Amino acid sequence: MSTKRKSANYQDVLETLREKFFLDQEAGNASLLLELVEKALKSAIEWHGEGPHYPRSCGDSFQKASAVSREVDSVGTGLENPSNTVSNIFRHMGWSVKAFDPYMVKNVLAPPNFVHLATYLTVSLYMPNAVTGEDSWDALNAELYCARYLSKLARLPEDETAGVFTFGWTGTNLYAFKIGLHKAFPGHHLDGLPTWGTIIWSKPAHYCHQTWADWIGIWQKNYVQIPSNPDQTTDLVKMREACESAIRQWKTIVCLEVAWWTTSWMGIDDIETVFEMRNGLVNEFKLPYRPHIHVDSVIGWAYLFFLDYDFSENPSGFSGPVLERLKKIATRLSWLRFADSFWVDFHKTWYMPYNSSMIIVRDKADLLRLRRNGDMMTPLFHDDAAYNPGQLTLETSRSSANILATWMSLRSMGSDGYRALLWHSMEISEIVRSEIRLSASEWIHIANPDSFWPDVFVRCYLPGTATDEEYVAEFSDTERLNRNDRYMNAFAKWLLSSRSSGESAIAVSKSSAALYTATGAPMHALRIYPLNPNATPETARELVRRLVDAKREYDFSVAKTS
Repeated sequence: MSTKRKSANYQDVLETLREKFFLDQEAGNASLLLELVEKALKSAIEWHGEGPHYPRSCGDSFQKASAVSREVDSVGTGLENPSNTVSNIFRHMGWSVKAFDPYMVKNVLAPPNFVHLATYLTVSLYMPNAVTGEDSWDALNAELYCARYLSKLARLPEDETAGVFTFGWTGTNLYAFKIGLHKAFPGHHLDGLPTWGTIIWSKPAHYCHQTWADWIGIWQKNYVQIPSNPDQTTDLVKMREACESAIRQWKTIVCLEVAWWTTSWMGIDDIETVFEMRNGLVNEFKLPYRPHIHVDSVIGWAYLFFLDYDFSENPSGFSGPVLERLKKIATRLSWLRFADSFWVDFHKTWYMPYNSSMIIVRDKADLLRLRRNGDMMTPLFHDDAAYNPGQLTLETSRSSANILATWMSLRSMGSDGYRALLWHSMEISEIVRSEIRLSASEWIHIANPDSFWPDVFVRCYLPGTATDEEYVAEFSDTERLNRNDRYMNAFAKWLLSSRSSGESAIAVSKSSAALYTATGAPMHALRIYPLNPNATPETARELVRRLVDAKREYDFSVAKTS
């Protein structure tokens, strides 16, 4: 015979909630929140163990249906003590990355700064909605501050630009594509697309571009990919040819997207040449519109801090190799002024937590193209004097906490702080590169020797391979490339399963398209991306030593018997 648990009196439950779950009107119980934060943090740290990943034993795999069922079935009807709840956070952290560990060098993973975390928590208590100034007021002004600051860094006319926060890479590209649609098809939001539109972009681009080509109704078959050059920049001759072909097919070019050091692609395109090409096409074919030029600068934007750096005096004391790399970057930084829009990910090289991104438009009128009809927004935006970005943003719910936390982080660390972090990353990458070169006898090779950036792609070969010659040959011999890729992938899979925990653990990424060869084929490689301020010359050398030791074990124990 089953029995039902008698529910508690709602007034008793409500009183407990007021006391232990929510801030009271006078904030008299704020100390309980601080105690919970401390308890949660201590519990997580106590169990996080050594190595770049949270220990697997702390929680069940999310892939197991039984584990999901047990967790859901364990939830009762009564209140659980908040202290007990947060003390068990560690149970749900199994195999999470640990961004602050110096051997966690996966793809563009930077630890979040304390100022952002503290601001985010504090502001979130007040629940300001960043859709309308009526609910956020001064907190939402941080969006204006960030937009103006980024425009100033890029040396754009600060009074003519604008920007909004949104969700990551995918969101920012959607804004650019939508602006392009408004330029190419001014009435499309009412009547649909009157003809075919196309987006032209480089082959190594992130897959989110194809996603949005699908979602906004352009469709993936009208997303044209341009081959890249050996240095992974876009082949602009091919881009021009693709533009002319599209126009002659009576297609409308919605957006030309160029790269400025993205997450998955390290080239820096010549934006000025693209700008001149776009204008030339408009004049030659008498186009009634101007294709929108959007720059995928997800990572490269952060190096705007070096646009006004005195390289001759070198006041920060950068080493010779890093100084030369920064000089090469700086010569290209001014090209950003030729873009119609660009975007940034603060959660990468600005050391913020997920998810914090922003799109900047050179002409604020472009952003206003997205403004919705006032009749659609009758319940909202009653104060005409308020800053109301929700009249044009994709999101109808946004937190001001992330926006203000981003601005406070910038105020706190300033240009000197970010220069130091970026410099450190590049210095560590130089040590990693040097150690890999010294370990060439272990059949490992740097796949991106001329990169401007801190990322290091590592190509691994079978024992006995003449790595220098093999690397060169792969650019024209697809059969060799594919054979070496098979070995590379097998080793990477073993490395992930065998060296992600324990005393000799490392956490690297594996890219299936580190770069594209002359034949257009992708080259696979391990990827080391040192953004961690806790990394030292010693940990950088140890990282490579662990990689070499792992490869040696794989070659002589695993691969030999497989």
